[in-house]
Amino acid sequence: MTNFMTMDTTATTHPDHARALNVTVYTKDNCQQCAATERALSRIGVDYREIKINEANISLLQEAGFTQAPVVMVSKGSELQDFWSGYRPDKIQGLLQ
Repeated sequence: MTNFMTMDTTATTHPDHARALNVTVYTKDNCQQCAATERALSRIGVDYREIKINEANISLLQEAGFTQAPVVMVSKGSELQDFWSGYRPDKIQGLLQ
């Protein structure tokens, strides 16, 4: 699944750590948890790549075991560091450590 992470991020509060992170958020339309996740990432200064969940990628996410949106994947270089689904403020804050 590491092929999903393609966007470098830069968090202004912890630039050295954040420069090495790639954050991808898979979202769907009219999703409150998706909107809350994106707001929280922006609030702490973490850039991310948003990908809309569609017919082309939904089966990949489902095969990986994800059943709700958003799906957030965090990698450092080519190594997957963390992933989750749903609104997880604890995981989002953990990106700053």
